[in-house]
Amino acid sequence: WCGEAVPSWAFFVKWDDGRVPFEWEGAKGEAYCRVVGDRAREAKAGVPPILLVGTPGLGYDYLENLEALTVSDRRVVEVVFAGTNGAASAPLLTADACAAQLGAVVRSLGVQKVSLVAHGLGAVPALRMLERQPTLVSSLSLLSPYGSLADLRPAAADAVRAVSSRGGGAAAALLPTTSRSASASCVSEAAAAAADGVLLPPLLDRNGDGDSDRLGGAQLGRHLEGVRVPTLLASGGEADIVDRSWAGLPSSVKRLTFGASGHLPFVEQKEEFLTQLVDFLDAADGVATNRELKFADLQSTLREATSAESPLRSAGAERDCSAYKTEAARKYCQTSTRS
Repeated sequence: WCGEAVPSWAFFVKWDDGRVPFEWEGAKGEAYCRVVGDRAREAKAGVPPILLVGTPGLGYDYLENLEALTVSDRRVVEVVFAGTNGAASAPLLTADACAAQLGAVVRSLGVQKVSLVAHGLGAVPALRMLERQPTLVSSLSLLSPYGSLADLRPAAADAVRAVSSRGGGAAAALLPTTSRSASASCVSEAAAAAADGVLLPPLLDRNGDGDSDRLGGAQLGRHLEGVRVPTLLASGGEADIVDRSWAGLPSSVKRLTFGASGHLPFVEQKEEFLTQLVDFLDAADGVATNRELKFADLQSTLREATSAESPLRSAGAERDCSAYKTEAARKYCQTSTRS
């Protein structure tokens, strides 16, 4: 994960993906949706899933450390907006269209509420969804939020403009990290996903035209004035690209600062960040979730993997893993084959 070795338990976590159709201002499109975790465990724990909203126009890859939140029995739902890695019609290249996609994803999950966690520029569509459909949200977590280049530190905003003026993509400049392993893996993959996309440039440009989407200074406080759900505002330290001089925040907003991190505290201070976020979500949901790692269908997976018919017990070096009934068992088989 983000350049580190994939933990063994991750091979047994349930996941699914697909495309969710939506419509906005007469234009139709599809959002990509990845769901990690076990719905039955989530229901038993009595917690809502986490809807994870990254910066629109980037791949979800840089957020993959947050999939570890499934330890709390919550599913983690990641979204890639239409236009991220391909063409899309003009009406879909707006924050409003992104908010519509979030609503469509929630409806596709068949749940009453989600815990909304948004990073960077993803705060804009997240706040719009919350404003329009407040009953769908049980809590709000904003991670280093910004709504335009004007909300970034001057040096960071200049770096993004400089890259854009040279015809390069702004994606990498929006995801600086001190972690070399993350930079060479999940961050570069998220930026590469935007290489052929058309969504990020207009969002950065249009959001800079006025104050309606600004989240710096006192603007964030005004956006949060009417929010009636538990709210967390987290950021990195001095190395964060976001200008953290927020003012006029409602007293109910919980603040967390990860001083040893920049814009990606869930990468650079992963363990501390994940622990604090789960603490906040548990308090918001009124539960105390189990923090021990849990595997999806571990008993049935191991039973299948060690049965007489298992490819792992068959003679010969070549193993056919396609016969497994679960994705976890197939991945375990393939990994064992490679080793």
